[in-house]
Amino acid sequence: MLLTLYTEDYIAAAHSLENYPGKCAAVHGHTWKICVWVKGQEKDMQPNGILWDFSNIKTVIQKLDHTNLNQVLNTNPSAENIALFIYAKLKGDHPQLLFKIRLYEEVAPCHSYCETGDF
Repeated sequence: MLLTLYTEDYIAAAHSLENYPGKCAAVHGHTWKICVWVKGQEKDMQPNGILWDFSNIKTVIQKLDHTNLNQVLNTNPSAENIALFIYAKLKGDHPQLLFKIRLYEEVAPCHSYCETGDF
């Protein structure tokens, strides 16, 4: 049986976009919303009945919250690259599971986001 989990969390972080012609080239901050979907099979559950611990997102939050993302990521901290960073961290720890990451640059109102992952 396929299981799908969902969780979300928030970070406050600064960044500046390198080689960008607009105002986002200057250092500025956002309250980012991170949405995580996890898919896996019932057979992948741990003996305690947990497929993926919701607190696993905290490992990513601790790396990114209240930082300058230019100093944390090894690449230009665009929404796309931040979403890929989050995906890589979660997938690296749980390669048997499928992940989808959605990253909002602002909490509300927001109609723009970047999404990446296995589904």
